[in-house]
This record gives sequence, C-alpha cells and structure tokens, in this order.
Amino acid sequence: MVDAGLELVRQKGADALTARELADVLGCSARPIFTAFENMDELRSEVKKAARMLVSSYANEAMKFDPPFKKAGMQIILFASREPNLFKMIFMSSFDKPTSFDEVFSSHIVDNKFEEVISNVYSLSSKQARYLFEHMWIYTYGISVLCALNQCNFSDAELSNLLGAEFLSLLEYVRNNNLERQLDPPERVKSGNA
Repeated sequence: MVDAGLELVRQKGADALTARELADVLGCSARPIFTAFENMDELRSEVKKAARMLVSSYANEAMKFDPPFKKAGMQIILFASREPNLFKMIFMSSFDKPTSFDEVFSSHIVDNKFEEVISNVYSLSSKQARYLFEHMWIYTYGISVLCALNQCNFSDAELSNLLGAEFLSLLEYVRNNNLERQLDPPERVKSGNA
C-alpha cells in the first residue's frame, strides 16, 4: 500500500493520496486501507517516510564521489528534477505554524554526515562546518525548488559551476571571519528582576 501510495504521489501529487484514489490504484475498496492503517494521516506519514528514504538514496550516492558534498547537492537537485511531486511532498509542504530555520532544517536533515566531511576535508571547526552546510543547503534548496516547479533546467556542468562557486565563496567567508563568536547563541533576556 505504501509503494502504491508513493507511486500515486509520484504521478499525481500529494493531494491525490486519498483513500478513494489509492483504492482505485489497488483495485479494491477502501476497507483494506483502514485495516492496515488507523487513518489516512498514518498512511501519508508512511508514504512520506518512503519518499525520504528515496531522497536519502540519492544523497548517499554522493559518498562515492570526491568531493562528496558537492555531489550531494547535485543529487538533491536531480531528485527534485526527476521526482518533482515527491520533492514537493517532502520539502514544500507547510508546517502547522511558522517555525524557526533550525526546526525546518532539522526536520529535513536527518542523517547529517556531511558536516563532519566538510569539517575534516576543509579543516573547519564544527561551528564553521555547520554554518557552511546550512548556507549551502539553503542555496541548493532554492535551485531544487526552481527545478521541481519546472521553472529552470540546469545541465550537470551548470550545476557544478553554480554549487562550486557558492561553496568556494562561503568557504572563503568562513575562513576569513571570526564566526566562532558570531555563531554563539545570543544570551537570553532575563525576565523579572533584571
């Protein structure tokens, strides 16, 4: 059922994942769906989990390349181009309420091995690597959205140049500025008798 739901989203978008549509795909009534899952939210959650595993498989391909971080960005953009409906379901669905960047970032980045790779390869502190990773993620996400919405189409060479130039600019910025002090969380304002 999850595989059929994934294929349904792939073909028609996340809004098509309804009990009626899925039952039509499966060639059955909706009853077996609600026997296997408590409700449609549970099924949607499982389909989203399967889509996240698929995007992770794209990103994990990057570990075979040097530098892996650049290839990971290219792979995410490739996923957005090839699987626009799955990309939209994972990365372009809204939260219940506005939230912080940290919450959004951590909800999308589950297995973050790239901060350590960046830190080791470029001799950066963990804070510097995190800063660079977050900013590259924002840049890559923007390009991915353009591709998922079919507004742009980039060749591998163009993507390599775009991501390479942005990464090198950020790397120079990180190395030439005292980010350690800037990246410390601000002190909280004390309430009461301050």
